[in-house]
Amino acid sequence: MSIEIPLIIALLISLGANLLGFFYLRDLLGRFLWLSQNLANLGDLLQGYQKHLKNIYELEQFYGDQQIKALVEHSADLVEVLQEYIEAGLDIELLEDEEEVSELSNEDNNNDEEKKEE
Repeated sequence: MSIEIPLIIALLISLGANLLGFFYLRDLLGRFLWLSQNLANLGDLLQGYQKHLKNIYELEQFYGDQQIKALVEHSADLVEVLQEYIEAGLDIELLEDEEEVSELSNEDNNNDEEKKEE
């Protein structure tokens, strides 16, 4: 009887610690998923911004402007750094899934176009 009480107390403490650890890990994974998804979205936004800056730089009235050229180079560097973060493991699985879905949809579109041509 005297050994059962400490074992029950140890069991309850262990159970509580495991439950706390589970919920903490679940919370961290949720935050990590949110961060990785938003980082990918940020990368897309910066790529769009970079294309816009390049288009402005190529306009006749701004062609050769050193400030805009520096902005284009800086945005290219930012996009490169974000891509490195994403490729480092933040969103590799999600990106692969999106690529598979886009490949499948492209194949479906190609098949639809071939059927229309026949």
